[in-house]
Amino acid sequence: MNTAYDSVRQQLEAQLDHPGRLEVAAIKFALARLADGTYTECAKCGREIDSRRLVAYPTTTTCLPCSI
Repeated sequence: MNTAYDSVRQQLEAQLDHPGRLEVAAIKFALARLADGTYTECAKCGREIDSRRLVAYPTTTTCLPCSI
């Protein structure tokens, strides 16, 4: 069911430039990881991402050592 909210959201997302669309996609991915319980898990090594890194970069998918 397509609600008025969905319609407005789609219109706003369509107006975003490429970096804006990438940021929205990263946020959606972070929310999906949060929902499935993998938000704090590094996508490269599987270790836990430090909470301070997640506060600074909420859409990160890697721990600090793996990001270098």
